[in-house]
Amino acid sequence: MKRPKNAKTTTITIRLTDDQHDVLQRLCRLKHTSQTAYMSYLAAEQALKELLNYAVREYLEGKASLSALSNQTGLDVPTLMNAVADVSAEDKRVVESFRSAAKALSVAHKDPKFYELALKALAS
Repeated sequence: MKRPKNAKTTTITIRLTDDQHDVLQRLCRLKHTSQTAYMSYLAAEQALKELLNYAVREYLEGKASLSALSNQTGLDVPTLMNAVADVSAEDKRVVESFRSAAKALSVAHKDPKFYELALKALAS
């Protein structure tokens, strides 16, 4: 979690409750790191995740192109493409799991209309 020696830094201030600070202190003690280093790392990682999630959501909703999102977020297009592909693959797995479960329930309850209803729900 060390930064390069010549890296320019900016200082920000955060306010924590005593309980939040206690939790942070315990964690940093366990990780053998300073609170500043941990919070810097955490903020940067979370910001990148949020930028990526924002870009994927905007792209999948058809609100922006990958190149426009790359300009907005500062993330490169291949990174955005990989994230979109991951979400699309996960969506396909979820849909297939739903179909499989609906089919199993339909067979178990001897109710073919249940499966048809599940397929209609997926189509809408």
